[in-house]
Parts: sequence; structure tokens; C-alpha cells
Amino acid sequence: MTGEHSAQEADRAALLRAAYAVKSADDNRELYGKWAATYESEFTIPQGYIADRNTAELLCEGFSGAGPVLDWGCGTGLVGVQLRRRGVEVIDGIDISPEMLAQARSKTDSDGSPVYRRLMEADLNGPIDIPSGVYSGIVSMGVFTHGHVGPGGIAELLRVARPGARGVVGVHSAIFEANGFRDRFERYAADGVIEGLDVKRRQSYEDADVNEPNHATLIAVFTVA
Repeated sequence: MTGEHSAQEADRAALLRAAYAVKSADDNRELYGKWAATYESEFTIPQGYIADRNTAELLCEGFSGAGPVLDWGCGTGLVGVQLRRRGVEVIDGIDISPEMLAQARSKTDSDGSPVYRRLMEADLNGPIDIPSGVYSGIVSMGVFTHGHVGPGGIAELLRVARPGARGVVGVHSAIFEANGFRDRFERYAADGVIEGLDVKRRQSYEDADVNEPNHATLIAVFTVA
């Protein structure tokens, strides 16, 4: 059992090193374009990934379920599936990788209906073509981490949320302080842009030590003012 656990740790580390090494939007597209078809079978399922479940649970603790909700960096649609299981009716997704979006597009509810109402391709480091104040819920998991999008991306995510929207934004715990995410969230709270900020620590994998930075996520939960 110890050997199996060690092998899983090695596989996880190798996959994460590749993800954390991306430096540009093109790097991101190339990596996830190659990885999309096997992302779940090679990574999330064997590694016991539960960050998607954590995200959905935290959104639904304070959300009516009517939507619409924006899944920011939706990837293959894992968070969307978890949201639908919990009764969220209308979900849109946005991601930089067309191949990952294709996987998300294939996700269906128990009645065969698509999990996502709409899926959009965009670089989340820049402005996105969505009107302001559209969404009553915003979620993001796996975007704010090594080599992906910096804290500046939070502004655009908040822009598309309507007043009173519930926000649940996960940040890799190893960079939450060092890369300025805590400062950014606290500044938004101090300026009255968001209210009720609560940062929760959650393990990213079933077998993970929540105190190990590379195995945990700090999740900012708030209401958009």
C-alpha cells in the first residue's frame, strides 16, 4: 500500500510540474490541448481530486440555485457537474483551451441535458466579452495557481457578477500570500467591493494533508457588493 501511495504521489507531482511550468497563454493552450482527453482519467480520478466538490459545496451553502453561475476556468467541467448535482440550474463556463471546453461540452445531467448552458473560449488574463453584472454566482477552481492567472484576473471576474452575487474563488495555498492574492481580496473587502470575506483552507485531494501547501487550496468566499 505504501508503494502504491508513493507511485500516486510521483504521478501527481509529474503532472503538476507540467501544469505549473506554463508561462504564457500559448503554453497553457498547448499543455491542456494535449492533456484534455485524459485529464480526468490520468489525474483527477486516480489522485482523488476533490477541489471541484469543495467549490460546489461552498457556493451552494449560500446560493438559491437559480443562477446563472459562471465557472471561471471551467476546464473539463468538473465543477459544473458538481454544481448541477446540487441543484444549480444555469451554468456558463469559460476557459482558454478549446480542447478542455470540448470535454466540458460533453458533460450531461442525469436527464441527458447539457451541464453548461454556454461555453466560451478566452484568455482569462485579459478582458472577456461578457457584459457587467450578469451572474448571480461566480466560481473558480484551478485557475489561480502556479503559472496561470495572477491576482489581477479577479477584477474581471468580479465585474461580471451582479450585486449580491456569491463568489467562491480557490487559490493554490502555496501562492496565496506570496503572489498577492490575500492582499487583493482584503483590499476589495476594505474598499467595499466585496463583503463577508471568509478564506477557508481545504484539501485538494482525498488523501492529502491540508497543511501541506501543494496539496491544499485557500478558498475565498464572499458576496459581491
